[in-house]
Amino acid sequence: MAAAPLHALILAAGEGKRMRSSTPKLLHRCAGLAVVEHVVRAARGLEAQSVTVVAAAGDEALREALQGYPVAFTEQATASGTADAIAAGCAELGPGPADVLVVNGDCPGVLTSTLAHLVAEKGDAAAVVLAVEPADRSGYGRLQLSGDGELLAIVEEADAGPEQLEAGPVNGGVYCFDLDALRGALDSIDADNAQGERYATRLFEALRQSGAEVRAVPWADADEVHGVNSRAELARAEALLWRRKLAALMDAGVTVRAPGSTWVDVDVQVGVDTVLYPGVTLEGNTAIGAGCTVYPGVRVRNSRVGAGVTLLDGSVVEESIIEERASIGPYARLRPKSEIGAGAKVGNFVETKATRLGAGSKAGHLTYLGNATIGEGVNIGAGTITCNYDGVAKHETIIGDGAFIGSNTALVAPVRIGANAYVGAGSTITEDVPDGALGLGRGRQVNKEAWAARQAAPDEDAGDAPRDEEGGTLRGEDSS
Repeated sequence: MAAAPLHALILAAGEGKRMRSSTPKLLHRCAGLAVVEHVVRAARGLEAQSVTVVAAAGDEALREALQGYPVAFTEQATASGTADAIAAGCAELGPGPADVLVVNGDCPGVLTSTLAHLVAEKGDAAAVVLAVEPADRSGYGRLQLSGDGELLAIVEEADAGPEQLEAGPVNGGVYCFDLDALRGALDSIDADNAQGERYATRLFEALRQSGAEVRAVPWADADEVHGVNSRAELARAEALLWRRKLAALMDAGVTVRAPGSTWVDVDVQVGVDTVLYPGVTLEGNTAIGAGCTVYPGVRVRNSRVGAGVTLLDGSVVEESIIEERASIGPYARLRPKSEIGAGAKVGNFVETKATRLGAGSKAGHLTYLGNATIGEGVNIGAGTITCNYDGVAKHETIIGDGAFIGSNTALVAPVRIGANAYVGAGSTITEDVPDGALGLGRGRQVNKEAWAARQAAPDEDAGDAPRDEEGGTLRGEDSS
């Protein structure tokens, strides 16, 4: 007999008051994604005919956050309980035999494999629930079992008696129902409980009383279905996802020197034989190539890093591209739209933004490169600045292949330095420098012979302040 069609409902209408946040609970970030995105991905991994997100009325933020996913939306008109949320989701499903998987949108640790196991275990039963035994049972509904282990009811914690609170399995918050049986049971649920809401958990008692089979399916990993209702629980869920990710990377050939202090988001890719030192943070859609070394304190977000790259201590890379064998840092910052060519070097306390640094080029020290296109084999001296902003618009600096930019140079954009050209140290360059030329833009140096000796007996009318030949004081300002 062919399996019944499967539909998945994700309950996402909760208010999340305990988060104490202006951001909806399900949209808080957790290992690189919104909390609810993890659940949507787990549900989408099933061979389900539909995935429907049950949202609160007018929750446009949730719709926007999930606009890239092939899911349907329906609204729970009032916050009147999880049974009403399920009813709203079922109203979108057509007639005919089907199974309905119900999962809370606030359990980002849930896996597709776990959901598939619950669906497979349902068999011909009218309903099944995932049963777990966490170390801390507070907040969970209790499973009321018969002496032979048959599920009798699910009792919410607020309605449970002392004996029910002490021991036994609890409700993991993941259910699978026969659609026709579910629709019949929904009509019989009332709000006679401590919260005055229509609980989804009451469905199991109603189904059993009608003579239908309901069962609990034991599951060993309680952390996987632990909900996020507070900041502390969000941190707990994120730690679980990070541990999973690091375990998968190490299984794939990545060295993680201190898993307890290394943070890698779920969508990050890391190549074989790369080494991650303590304190590394890899975020978003970052991809790190094979054979890289990422030293302590490095943070990389939404960037692509080629094979054999070295990211030295304390460097930050955001929305940038680093090609193979390049070296970054220590304490460098690559701001968005930076592109670092193969074998190039961005040294200590160098900052780039919207800049292409060509293959083999070097910017070793204390430099800012913004809105610049820099060729191959270029040497950028310490203290170089591209003056790219005039207060209204950004302007581009172009430096040709093989150019040499002396230390403490200001390149006032828009400006072009030709191939194999030189710029003398300490220059302010406001005009293009042709290919192979030397550009100098310094003030003229003047030496005053024997000037120091003449200051030993200053003019009485001038007081104690030494003066130059034009009468101006040479005393510096007091910077204390």
